Formats: sequence, structure tokens, C-alpha cells
Amino acid sequence: MSEDLEVEPGVTVGDWLMREFTTHYYLETEPWATERAARVVARLDPHRRSGDGGRALEVVIPWITAPLAFTAPGRFIFFGRRLYERCPDDETTAFVVGHEMAHHDLGHMDLMPEWMPRFAHAKGGRLAVVAMAAVERRLYGPERECLADEYALDLCMRAGYDPHRCLAFFHIMENYALDMGDQGMVFGPDEASDAELEPDAPWLTKARIWAWQRTYGYLPLRDRRARLEHYLRNRGVPERATA
Repeated sequence: MSEDLEVEPGVTVGDWLMREFTTHYYLETEPWATERAARVVARLDPHRRSGDGGRALEVVIPWITAPLAFTAPGRFIFFGRRLYERCPDDETTAFVVGHEMAHHDLGHMDLMPEWMPRFAHAKGGRLAVVAMAAVERRLYGPERECLADEYALDLCMRAGYDPHRCLAFFHIMENYALDMGDQGMVFGPDEASDAELEPDAPWLTKARIWAWQRTYGYLPLRDRRARLEHYLRNRGVPERATA
């Protein structure tokens, strides 16, 4: 890895990250994975809003241990192999990809400060990518992440995906979190609360969610899924039929 802590002129943060990935990680090349990613991008792309200058995006699948996906200024969406392998179909994959597209199309890339790649680079080698993802979560916060969730669900529906199958992503992540013993990731600081972002939420609830944000940068999985299910009901989308 270069000792220069600056991103070269004309090189996006995403390009720099891609260089880090190719230096320190293995990128998935198996057709079952790369073809699905390309298929999903091709289906979603015509239905995006014209954000980020209408830039075409590409999904790459690095073999990183953390089950995460993130993006950065440039043309790449980084969909970690550990997370990707847990998505069993195009619908769950499309929701994750749509969420990262949302950060481009909703202008969230403009929030990324110039010092961010230097901070990540200073962490060194394999930790650089995790550092970038961690800072990204702090920058966006739960409000923007919720907007990205809604945008992703809308985008998936415009592309013809079943929204309920897309939301199965949250069940997958809940199972992963509970297997890891991370109940907080699923339920958050208060299992009984699902109104952390409401303006009239009690101050104690707001204090709990502030502390939560310092750790995760997202709402708990149950709250994210519940908000999207409520969002679908408000749009008149029929609930999924049960056997």
C-alpha cells in the first residue's frame, strides 16, 4: 500500500478503496455471485433517480469477515462476501444494493469529508475498509439510513421486485445477530420502543437512541423492518399472504 495518505487528484475515494481491496483482499469471481450482482444492478439502474450525476454503479464482492455493505464517492458498491452469501435471492440482494444506490442518489456522498480516506488509510491495510464503513455510519445517522431504506424499497418495487421478499433481508440479519449473541442489534436499547425518531419521543428514549447511534449508526433491525412495513401499508401495498 502506498505511504501517501492523500487520494491522488482525479481519483475518487471509491477508486482508492477498490485499490485497497485488490491489494489486501480477494474479490469474488464465481459466476453465481457476480452474475446475480450484475443482473440486479441492470434491473434497478433504469429506475433510479438521477442523483450523483446519473453515475452508473458497479457491485464488487470482497472477501471481508464483517457482514457489511457500503459505498463511497465513485462508481463502486462494496458488498462483503459474508453478507452476500446470506442473501439467498435477487430480492434480498436488490434491497441491499438499492440501499447503497440511495446514498448516491439522495446526495449522501456530499457528506463525506476530505479527511475520511486519510483516517481510514492511517488505520492501515486490512483495517482501512472497516474504518471507512464505521465512519460512514456515523456520518449518515439513522435518519438518512431510514431514507435510504425507503428509497431502496421504492426502487425495488419500481424494478418489479416483491417488496415483502426484499424485506426478508431483515429476518436474515436478525438470525445472524442473534446467533452472534448481539440482541442489541436486533432490539436496540429498548425492546418496547419503536418511535426513537419521532419528534415527541420521551427524552429518555432519545438519550438511549443517541447512545445506540454512537455504537451502530442505524436503528435496530426490528425498528427498521417495522418502519418499512408501515411504509408499505401507507402506500397501499397488500400484506403478504400467509399459508
